[in-house]
Amino acid sequence: MSKKTKNRNKQLLAKIHKQAEDFSRGEEIANFVSHTVGAGLAIIAFIILIIRASWTRDIGTIISFMAFGSGLIVLYTMSSIYHGLKPGTAKMIFEIFDHSAIYILIAASYTPFLYLVVNPPTNKIVLIIQWTVCFLGIAFKAFFTGKFKLLSTLLYLIMGWMIVFAWGDLINNINRVSLVYLIAGGVLYSLGTIFYSWKICKFNHMIWHIFVILGSVSHFLAVYYLV
Repeated sequence: MSKKTKNRNKQLLAKIHKQAEDFSRGEEIANFVSHTVGAGLAIIAFIILIIRASWTRDIGTIISFMAFGSGLIVLYTMSSIYHGLKPGTAKMIFEIFDHSAIYILIAASYTPFLYLVVNPPTNKIVLIIQWTVCFLGIAFKAFFTGKFKLLSTLLYLIMGWMIVFAWGDLINNINRVSLVYLIAGGVLYSLGTIFYSWKICKFNHMIWHIFVILGSVSHFLAVYYLV
């Protein structure tokens, strides 16, 4: 076995060992259960949104609602699988999927609002930026999974609050119910990041999961009432 291979294996074992130390067994079970529930709710939300969008008979609305619903399913499914796996290579792979899904959900959450509420060309510009940052973020996670967590969190927040650049259209065109749920969801997601970064708090990750679910429910209602 070459020295390079030995070093690679050593690094792999170190990562697997770190996985086992990240959460206690009880914490990881809580993480798994919380987002398994989230995955189930996401599937229900997807079905409801498709039915709701189909009433409009507008293909753009249907596609944008599908994008949001799909983003929810991807996020919660990847997270559930990741937390349900034992430490090892498969868990490392799904850690990339799990973290990348956050970028996907943020961009997917923007899609129906940009299509239905924000005027051109602002909607197209923000949409392109969102999905570009999404794919760049996925590439970043693929190469630097588990590293630069503060930077990742900041990038999530920047993507999430990019709507301020279209705030005028949002205020003028969106209905009050959707606006309230949209802002509430953003606040819940943002508050959740405090627990995500608060490593000394036991079950901090599960608490973050709960905030994410609540934020998703709020944004689901915001999208639902857009039409």
